[in-house]
Amino acid sequence: FRRVLFRSGARCPGPIGMDVPAGPHFLESEWVIWEHRAPDKNKSYEDNMAKLCEVATVEDFWRAWNNIPKPSEIFYDGRTRKKFASRTVEAFSVFKKNIKPEWEDPANRSGAEWYCRRAFTMPQLDEFWLHIVLGMIGETLDAGDEICGARVVDKSVNGRTMYRLELWFRKNDDALSKELLAKMQEALGKGAQTCKWDLRSH
Repeated sequence: FRRVLFRSGARCPGPIGMDVPAGPHFLESEWVIWEHRAPDKNKSYEDNMAKLCEVATVEDFWRAWNNIPKPSEIFYDGRTRKKFASRTVEAFSVFKKNIKPEWEDPANRSGAEWYCRRAFTMPQLDEFWLHIVLGMIGETLDAGDEICGARVVDKSVNGRTMYRLELWFRKNDDALSKELLAKMQEALGKGAQTCKWDLRSH
């Protein structure tokens, strides 16, 4: 299924000669892509996030993904912080439908997250974010229904670049968290060793 995801994406060609059946190719779960706008003192955390789209098929996903900026295109790069349309966006989230990307959501409340905070190069940030999302919606990171979603966040401050990748899941369970970490590192490939992943309870 992950190969179908790659084959269907205009920016991610799949294995040569692979015969992909005609679509639509339905995902195991439906997903929602969110944006988190720069904080407004007069608004709550929830008010500063907005649903961009819902995706139910591989084709839906790539249509949406290819029209949403990569983190490198709008996050602070050491010189400037660009805008997405007319707004400043400091994070993107991809979460299962009916789960909001906030700790207070019932699906997240008793869970935890793996996060890596570092000054990624922009190409590496884009690549890691893509591979985490593909592994997540392609169900290769999670054999059950434990993953809630993932986020990429611009944590740059005072002219210093800093970004955070997060993988959220339902249960704060040691065996589960270790299994998800191993799967995520496998999806990221050799570059995964550049990340120090920390576990945080919700």
